[in-house]
Amino acid sequence: MSLHDKPDLTQATTARTTYGRAVAGYDEKFRQHLVGEIITAVAKASMVTDANIMALRVGETTEALLSVLISFAAMSPHFDTPSNLREFAETLARRFRREVGRARAEGFCSDFIHGARKGGTA
Repeated sequence: MSLHDKPDLTQATTARTTYGRAVAGYDEKFRQHLVGEIITAVAKASMVTDANIMALRVGETTEALLSVLISFAAMSPHFDTPSNLREFAETLARRFRREVGRARAEGFCSDFIHGARKGGTA
């Protein structure tokens, strides 16, 4: 799922899986579920206590997500092979540059970003 795909957030807290499905291999539907869960968690954590607003802390959020990505990759024996780790990192870097550039060029969340620039430092 790219930035342009919208996760089904209505299923974010109800989707579960069976053990058989969990060990059967890559599951796109479950990946979409995880995206929704992560977005929901970030949104909840970003609500401030003294106003009815969400303050997305982009730097902290991207660092936290990167820490989680690294910890999950470290659990995979696939990355015991240096060439697999290198290929993953290089592919991730290319995808990151391409998708962020594309999203910015297409105005992804431009209304939100414009509003944040008016009154915040985000």
